[in-house]
Amino acid sequence: MSSGHPRSLAYFATLLLTLVATGALYLLYLSGLQAGGFDAAGLLLGRDFLNLHFAGTLLGQGEMTTLFDQQAYAEAMRAHLGRDYTIHNWSYPPHMFPVAQLAASLPYFVALGLWTLLGVALTCVGARLAGVPLAWLLPIVLSPAVTVNLLAGQNGTYTAGLLLLALTLAERRRWLGAGLCWALLTVKPHLGLLALPMVLLRRQWRIVAAGAVCLSVIVALTLALYGAEPWRLFLTETTAQQRVVVEEWRGLLLKLMPTAFIAGRLAGLETGAAYLQHGGVAVLTLLLLWRSWPGQGGTLRDWITWFSLGTFLLLPYSFYYDLVILQVMLVLWVGDPKGLFPTRSESVAQIAWYVAWFLPYLCYLAAFAWNLQPAPVLLLLMLFGRVTAQRRAEPA
Repeated sequence: MSSGHPRSLAYFATLLLTLVATGALYLLYLSGLQAGGFDAAGLLLGRDFLNLHFAGTLLGQGEMTTLFDQQAYAEAMRAHLGRDYTIHNWSYPPHMFPVAQLAASLPYFVALGLWTLLGVALTCVGARLAGVPLAWLLPIVLSPAVTVNLLAGQNGTYTAGLLLLALTLAERRRWLGAGLCWALLTVKPHLGLLALPMVLLRRQWRIVAAGAVCLSVIVALTLALYGAEPWRLFLTETTAQQRVVVEEWRGLLLKLMPTAFIAGRLAGLETGAAYLQHGGVAVLTLLLLWRSWPGQGGTLRDWITWFSLGTFLLLPYSFYYDLVILQVMLVLWVGDPKGLFPTRSESVAQIAWYVAWFLPYLCYLAAFAWNLQPAPVLLLLMLFGRVTAQRRAEPA
């Protein structure tokens, strides 16, 4: 893996392994499809996209408050699908309402197809602007995190694209564009955990101002269109429901979350003890973030790495589908894996890179088979690798 060039051994090995693993997963999934577009688990194709499409339907019917009542929402969805459908919950702020209504204006599978294509396109645009070679877009599109998004109808390709654009435009001093991207990312506000501290420490005041203006306009528009009530319900009912999800839900959900808190829950820890474990990881993460701060000489790759690793280590609540930006970050390091892992051995660094590339698949298998969540360990290892790489690069 000595080079990220499309004709390198690294490229063909990654593409082949990804094709095999992802192709097998797609075949397994498609083999279980039933009449009407339901999969083997009885969930509609696109799974979580159903939330967006159905929310738009409810909004069009004037039933906005149903989105913020878990029981009423579940009953309405079951009545809509005509079966005992599994529990879903609406978790987006009100400025996602126009997107939901736009989706609901189209037949479900047409909307799902457009949603998928536009999300993949946004990730590819962000990756290209971040410096990813054109040929490497194919492995990214087939990568584990993107595959999880495509199978589940999730939004990780959108958030990854916006994150990459925000970081890239900041490096290019396109303040308004960067601020707009950060403002749009407030539909998933927890993913911007490090955004404001990062831009403040970098003294990017124009991005702060542009982001504040863009967000103010977005909120003002939603207030004009939908009133203040959905914001009140989001800040009370929805946030409370999300806490219930992360602290109390069991089963498959826990196996899809790569956080230190969930690692504790999978290991059988009580909620308080799991938070304590996560707090210890967060303290260590903050120390490593401080030691690995790219500084004035930091490249765009350094900032993408610093932001993505720090974000997913600090968050107690995230999913594999959020890790699309991590797959792009790994491609940026494919020609220099020793810069990402604390080892002087090229072979060890290469193996570690492949483990990280297939992280969503491997972590799901570990969680399913042994109730283990190794993702925080690998993420910490990469962040520590950045510390050691910077130390080696310092002049004697």
